[in-house]
Amino acid sequence: MLDRCCKRGGTLWTVPNVRAPQLSIIVLTDDFATIRHLVEHLTAQTIAGNVELVVVSPFPKLLESSDGATDALARVTVVESSLLPLGIARAAAVRAASAPIVVLGETHAFPAPLWAEQLIRAHDGDCLAVAPGMENGNPRTARSWSGFLMDYGRWMAARTVAHVEPPAYNASWKRDALIALKERMALMLEPGGGLDPELVGHDAMFRHEPNAKIAHLNVVRRGAWAAERYWGGRLFGARRSRDWPLARRLAYFGGSALVPLMRFVRTRGAIALARKDRDLPRWTVAAVAGGCLLWALGEAVGYIAGDGPSEARMLEYELHKERYA
Repeated sequence: MLDRCCKRGGTLWTVPNVRAPQLSIIVLTDDFATIRHLVEHLTAQTIAGNVELVVVSPFPKLLESSDGATDALARVTVVESSLLPLGIARAAAVRAASAPIVVLGETHAFPAPLWAEQLIRAHDGDCLAVAPGMENGNPRTARSWSGFLMDYGRWMAARTVAHVEPPAYNASWKRDALIALKERMALMLEPGGGLDPELVGHDAMFRHEPNAKIAHLNVVRRGAWAAERYWGGRLFGARRSRDWPLARRLAYFGGSALVPLMRFVRTRGAIALARKDRDLPRWTVAAVAGGCLLWALGEAVGYIAGDGPSEARMLEYELHKERYA
């Protein structure tokens, strides 16, 4: 159980220990059962006592049934907030975090025991953000590999590039760099937000640490896989074009026919790299091609019709991807 808690404004703070954390991992959830598997991996860290768990939930009382599962961590902070919009919820968690390094985690991304130690070491000096070494957490099917390669192919643990722009999820940041963005932080942390203009061009301050490994679960069930590809593309297109004039949105809608080819070409290197380590399932390339088509369809609709219910639909997969994996 969490030892003590106190209410501060709209935030419920829960503190099992009083150690000062070096790293805070942020995760959005609806109850403790959703993050129990993640918590098991956090408490298995070689430096678990230096890790803070920052949880955003609209139902903070449901998190009190942890039964001592988080006691090995430095502390747990629970932010009482709606989970939508996602960018606002994540920004609130960054502000509530107490460590100098914050990780934008997920319920279905499970770090290896040396993950926290490797990230903290990688953040020495002027590094603003670190991309971890991503691995496929359920590698048996072609649909799993297609989603993983499309979403995280640039940051695979097998890739040895030293500097790379961080992914939207599972990257770690110097907290001060995010706080300095002020109200723009929420825009950058929303799905499809992209890097804030103030951070663009800081490639030398972005690092890839392949030894900070994370096993990421991916959607496998056919209908859910297709829906995730479509809604992800629609959300990206809508957010990307939110402030564009109609003429530009129409131009990008017309150019969406090229998106499947462009996304496939971008993923081709990741496919080749993954094949060096293992035999991929038989239909992996076909699944990547299908995923690119579904994404492009959603992106095209997003340019014209906006995001619609896409963020709410994607939240289901963000919270409960284990159900579909």
